[in-house]
Amino acid sequence: MQPNMGLTSWRGDEVRITDVTIAKNYLKEHEIDELNRTVVMWLDYAEDQARRRKWIFMKDWERKLDDFLRFNERQVLPDAGKVSKQSAEDRARAEYEKFAVRRRQHKEAIGEAETIKQLENAAKLLPEKKKQKK
Repeated sequence: MQPNMGLTSWRGDEVRITDVTIAKNYLKEHEIDELNRTVVMWLDYAEDQARRRKWIFMKDWERKLDDFLRFNERQVLPDAGKVSKQSAEDRARAEYEKFAVRRRQHKEAIGEAETIKQLENAAKLLPEKKKQKK
């Protein structure tokens, strides 16, 4: 079991259900940097094609993207994969629910230990009762 469900980035101070379906949230910093550079290069290429008024149809873009990735020595997936986007999101949400339960239990245990510690410290500050003689 990985901390934070294996996510490396998320909004706010803790992982939320909306974070677990965003694939790039699982990438390491250098992987995000590589992805960003590749996307910028691709968008620059596409903008250049548009500025030169090149007619390119959607079916051509897929081929051009694969060629672009190969040219830049990046892996090209051979097909669309075996897991649908919906199925992957459903799995991520189900795993998040388990994670959220464990996280809540962990926070409750920390809170309980802190409360006990505070009560013990407060008890030390109470004046001691003196024993009465009969």
